[in-house]
Amino acid sequence: MFFREYTIKRIFQGRLLKGSDIIEDIKAFLKEKSVQSGIISGIGAATKANIGYYDQEARIYKIHTFDEPMEILSLKGNISIKDHDAFPHLHGVFSRKDGFCIGGHIFEGTEVFAFEFEIVEFVGDPFIRYFDDETGLYLWAK
Repeated sequence: MFFREYTIKRIFQGRLLKGSDIIEDIKAFLKEKSVQSGIISGIGAATKANIGYYDQEARIYKIHTFDEPMEILSLKGNISIKDHDAFPHLHGVFSRKDGFCIGGHIFEGTEVFAFEFEIVEFVGDPFIRYFDDETGLYLWAK
């Protein structure tokens, strides 16, 4: 195990506009505010969601597109650096109209109906994501 201890620099609370792409708009916000490390949470609704999971044997993400209205019950993630840019790594739980839930890694193309978020920015050196040969993922390095 390895870790870093942080203190809080700033806290943002806001809303994405209807039709926004959660990943693209959060990335743009992080760039605009120069946020490089922190945590993200949010709730709301989506008109479309691209949700995936990592197939550990095939070493690829399998992405499912849900082109239907859903509630975003919980979105949680972290912010670090990947390829020299702030990278929001987000997971979420979505509820379908029948009340059944789906969840996983959130990908670009997840379209907002309504979305409220909190971003807590940390003070300190951000984690940087590097390709990890053992898992096939971009993980934090020491």
